Amino acid sequence: MDWKHAKSLFIIVFVLINIGLVVVYFNKINNSIVQESNAQSDVNFSKEGIEIPQLPEYKDKEMQAITGSSKSFSSDELEGVYTLTEKDTKINKDINVDLDKDSKQSSFKNFINKESFKGKEYKDKSNNTDKNKVIYEQNYEGLPILNNSKGQIVFNIEDGKANKYTQTYLDKLKPGNGDNNHKQKIADAKTALDILYYNTYLKKGDKVESVRLGYYSVVKEIGGQVLVPSWEVKIKSEENGKSKTKVLYIDTIKPESTVLEES
Repeated sequence: MDWKHAKSLFIIVFVLINIGLVVVYFNKINNSIVQESNAQSDVNFSKEGIEIPQLPEYKDKEMQAITGSSKSFSSDELEGVYTLTEKDTKINKDINVDLDKDSKQSSFKNFINKESFKGKEYKDKSNNTDKNKVIYEQNYEGLPILNNSKGQIVFNIEDGKANKYTQTYLDKLKPGNGDNNHKQKIADAKTALDILYYNTYLKKGDKVESVRLGYYSVVKEIGGQVLVPSWEVKIKSEENGKSKTKVLYIDTIKPESTVLEES
């Protein structure tokens, strides 16, 4: 056997083995980094002492920003006794209807379908806690226009009856212009909560009362609105022995960079 050839072959095999070991090592390192990163981003809220509800699921849901403007009502579109305010964009009616807040929601919905302008586009605000009001939100493609006084029906409740009714309507709702405003896959509800936690909006002892998907307006002018797909998160916390509730809005397309707060 030629010793020189054997020595060269041995060196080549040794180098290849070492290269293989290096590749295996770095693969393990990379895998451990990914697993550690995933573990860090996936918050266990139960262990953190934060109570959360059953989260809504919208698998592979795609959304985009929309635009609209407040409708100015005309007399030929309305019936009955009413007044118009805020540049004719708000309908006000005095009513005397035996509908209290504990009535079946179908009773309110039947009234809305009969008496309201395009009442079928409104749905009950599921997380309303105001004891003196029943609120219906205008919807777009099955999702609510969140916390928007320009797209609501509100019943005022007094002495067990609905005694006042107001309505506003967002007209010409449609996808916003712009080359970048195409439908995109949204971040899920758990991701939104994780982001709130890492940005200290969620802390130990907090209770997430509701999580809703809809459209939140970053511009609320009568002349025009821009509404972005958003998660609405309602949080109850204790501060100095007092209970406090806050509502946060997270852009579902860019959740890491947009958190808006309502008092």
